[in-house]
Amino acid sequence: MKRSSIKWILIISLVFTVFSITACGSNKPKDLLKGTWVSEKNDILEFHEDGSCVAPFTYDGAWLESADRYTVKDDGTLLLSSAGGHTDSSYELTDSEEEALDNRSQYFVSKETLVIDGDEYTKTE
Repeated sequence: MKRSSIKWILIISLVFTVFSITACGSNKPKDLLKGTWVSEKNDILEFHEDGSCVAPFTYDGAWLESADRYTVKDDGTLLLSSAGGHTDSSYELTDSEEEALDNRSQYFVSKETLVIDGDEYTKTE
């Protein structure tokens, strides 16, 4: 092979590698939420790839249901809802753990910490 061909193959490979690595490290709220979270009280939250979730803090005793699915809007707003349609909650994304702890209608998420509904959770997986 000619040197110029090898050079272009290496450049294309390098660009592909950089884009691949960048895509894996997404800091979008939807990507950060996915996984299992545990609070100090041993409450467990789960957010799955398919949009389903386990969010016991949303339990509505009148309807005997809690949120079982979630959506993250483009602005970062987290919507939790139930299949029965009786449980709907909305949380605004904030960049501050303290704000999310003080304001139950906001949430904060990072790779290791989730604050929602005034409680702090740690990612387990």
